[in-house]
Amino acid sequence: MANRNRIDQEKIEKGVRLILQGLHVDLADRNYAGTPRRVAKMYAELFTPHPNNFRTFEEKHDSMIVLRGHEVHGMCPHHLLPVVMQVYLAYIPNGRVLGLSKLARTVEGQLTEPIMQETLTDRVVADLQRRVEPKGVACTIVGVHGCMRHRGVRTGGDIVTSAVSGIFLTNAAARDEFMKITGDL
Repeated sequence: MANRNRIDQEKIEKGVRLILQGLHVDLADRNYAGTPRRVAKMYAELFTPHPNNFRTFEEKHDSMIVLRGHEVHGMCPHHLLPVVMQVYLAYIPNGRVLGLSKLARTVEGQLTEPIMQETLTDRVVADLQRRVEPKGVACTIVGVHGCMRHRGVRTGGDIVTSAVSGIFLTNAAARDEFMKITGDL
């Protein structure tokens, strides 16, 4: 997992200076004077999630718990352009429930580097399944990709990925309930 100590802001600043020079930007211009530093700081902030202790509570609740429409911001590893994603994450407890904010933190904890949406979806499910050991996990992510919106095909469309584990793999009713709760994405 990335953190501010691992992120080399000095190297990022040098790289941003090279990009700006490649664009023939006057680095003495007051509008660009602090840009390399600001961009390096932005990357450190973007790829340093808040800690998640996966605090659970003993509870007999055995119905689905769902986080709907949690917005996260990632970055495409192919073009380093932003990806804005809405995350729908559910699990069915197995004797213990997770602190509610921890669902959102589970997603954010995977955003430590530029990452493909497909990989993010799979990692969120695997991480929650491994750490909490619920009966099952389901995750759907709807992403709007800067690389598709601002270059290439230039579409306003979004990309939907999903992954499931446990009971969501074997029980159609559980999958259907998740889809009903998350609504028309």
